[in-house]
Amino acid sequence: MSTDSGLQPQPDLGPQPQPYVWDPFDEIRAGVFAHNWIHDEAAPVDLSFEALSAPIAFPGYNNPSIAGNPWISWFFQPRLDVGAMINTRGRSSYAFTGFNWRIPIIGKFFFEGEFGGAVNNAPNWPERGRVDMGCALTFRESGGFGYQFSENWDVIASIEHVSHATFCTHINPGLTQVGARIGYKF
Repeated sequence: MSTDSGLQPQPDLGPQPQPYVWDPFDEIRAGVFAHNWIHDEAAPVDLSFEALSAPIAFPGYNNPSIAGNPWISWFFQPRLDVGAMINTRGRSSYAFTGFNWRIPIIGKFFFEGEFGGAVNNAPNWPERGRVDMGCALTFRESGGFGYQFSENWDVIASIEHVSHATFCTHINPGLTQVGARIGYKF
């Protein structure tokens, strides 16, 4: 207990939790990917650009049994992402947004998964040398393994896929890219 100039004693509350402040712009990434290695468009290289927010703290995250357990706390802390996969030869490219989850493995190694939506510029009709995506709006899934070099830098080897899961039409070849990104966290 401490006193304030002889007034009523005040209880010592110890360190107080800081209010949660969400940062919409926490990390940027750039990468190089092999373009659609399943369905060839004769355009082998994609460039990837991505921005991620700070983790979103969903209700229940402050529960001590969740917050103190790195094996489950990741689920309650997704990050928002927005980005683009741009083909260097003007073939199928897309912009995307969604959620990103980072799961610790051991030490500085981690797994990342992403799920969201994308909009592409692929043709929605048969065209020689192009992938007929069936529609412009698709789902996007991505997964990869990474290593965090420092508090600010990491690298992620990943695979990602965009397709509409036959919601638009029975034509659904999708696009699948494999590559690596380097990220810088502010």
